[in-house]
Amino acid sequence: MALVVLAAAAGAPGVTATSVGVALLWPRDVLLVDGDRDPSQAVLAGFLQGADGRGRGLVELARAHREGRPLEQEVLHHTLELAGDQHRRRLFLPGFTHPGTARLFSRVWADLARSLQNLDTAGFDVVVDAGRIGAEGLPPELVSAADAVVVLTRSTLRSLAATRLYLPELAETTALSRGQLGLVLVGEGRPYGAREIAQQFRLPVWSVVEDDPAAAAVFSDGAAHPRRFGQSGYVRSLRQTAETLSGIVSRSRDLVTGAPR
Repeated sequence: MALVVLAAAAGAPGVTATSVGVALLWPRDVLLVDGDRDPSQAVLAGFLQGADGRGRGLVELARAHREGRPLEQEVLHHTLELAGDQHRRRLFLPGFTHPGTARLFSRVWADLARSLQNLDTAGFDVVVDAGRIGAEGLPPELVSAADAVVVLTRSTLRSLAATRLYLPELAETTALSRGQLGLVLVGEGRPYGAREIAQQFRLPVWSVVEDDPAAAAVFSDGAAHPRRFGQSGYVRSLRQTAETLSGIVSRSRDLVTGAPR
C-alpha cells in the first residue's frame, strides 16, 4: 500500500488538479482524500461538479472516532466514487465541511493515518490532497505515516522562495519516518529548470507537470475536455507523475518489507 501526500507552500501550483489527475491515472486501486485543512470542497464542487457528499467524509469519521468505532472499518464506508473505471476502483473521501472544523480533528489524525496505511488489506493505495502547508505545517501524524510527501511548486522565484520556507520542518519529520520527501515541478523553465531547483533545494524533483491551465481545469473544475485531451502533454506528464510516484513508494516499501509488491 502507498500513502502519498501532496501539498504546496504558495503560488497556486495546482495541488487539487494534480491530486485528482494522479488518482485517475494511478496504476492500482486508489483512494483520493481531501485533507485540506482550509475547506473549499474543491473536488466535490470542481471535478465532481457539485456532487452531494451525502454526509460522508472526514467530519463523519471524526464522529465515528468520538464514538469509539475503529476507523479502519469506517473509512471506505464514507467514500464516493471518484470515477467509473472497469479495471480499477477509484474512490474519494470528502474533506472538511466548514471553516475551523479541521481544528476539531487534531485527535483523529493519528488514527486516520494508521487506517489509511492499513487500506492495503482492501487493496487500495491512498493519495492525499493536503492543500497548503500553512503556518502550522501539515499534520505530523500524516507526514510520519506517508511513504512519500510531495511538495508542488512552480519554477518562479516567488513560488520557490515560499517553498523553501516550509521544507526544513517537512524534512525533519520525514527523516524520522520511513517516508521520502521530494518535489513535483509545475511549469518548468519559468525561469528555473528541474536540475537547478533540485541542486538548490538538495531534494529530488520527482516529476515535471506541464503548465496547461485549460487542461488542468478538467481536473480542478470538471471542465469539458479540450481537443485531444487524452493525448495532451499535460495528461502525459500527469501519467508520468503517477507512475513515478507509484514506483518510488513501491521501492521504498520493498526495502522495508524485503519483498517486492
